[in-house]
Amino acid sequence: MLRGALSFLVLIVFALTLALPVFAADNEGKADDGMVAMEGTMVCVQVDESGDVQTMSEFTECTGTVVMVGSDKIAAVAASKDDMKGGKQTVNMEIAGHTRGWILGSASALDDKGAKEASVSGALVCLLPNYEDGSVKAVVATGPCGEMDPHMHVVATSDGQVYAVHGSEGAVSNMESLSDRSNVELKGQLKGSSGAWVLVVN
Repeated sequence: MLRGALSFLVLIVFALTLALPVFAADNEGKADDGMVAMEGTMVCVQVDESGDVQTMSEFTECTGTVVMVGSDKIAAVAASKDDMKGGKQTVNMEIAGHTRGWILGSASALDDKGAKEASVSGALVCLLPNYEDGSVKAVVATGPCGEMDPHMHVVATSDGQVYAVHGSEGAVSNMESLSDRSNVELKGQLKGSSGAWVLVVN
């Protein structure tokens, strides 16, 4: 009987281990317990002197926002740029979100404390990751982009600021259905700091 009870306990632990990644993905907007080690390529997304959005995988300073293109086919916006540089690396940070918008960051960067209501206007840019070469293609789509593979978004303003966009799967899906991408106004909770802003859309 003891052997049977132990076998049952092992089966439960095994089932929970399998379910944990699914729970983390479905539990949108909430950080996983503890830190995760994510391996991939850090890419800077910023506005150049001509006002165009460019991406760079080699950088020592980024005036826009940083994204991680993971080798395990997960791409995430980095909510904190402390000590970040371009190229392949492994970072230990907390992760929150869902397949339509993961965010990597410190516990304080992911915390809602200090967030303030804001409205951001500019071009809505799709960040399409290429997991094979660790790059990101920045595209201002000519129409709704929800039919594309899940990807990240930023808003690039006329004054050169880049805001990573996050939110629930429903809020991101609604944003992806917008037909005008070149001049949008998004409202939500703004958190982070200069160079690592995250707008959580309603």
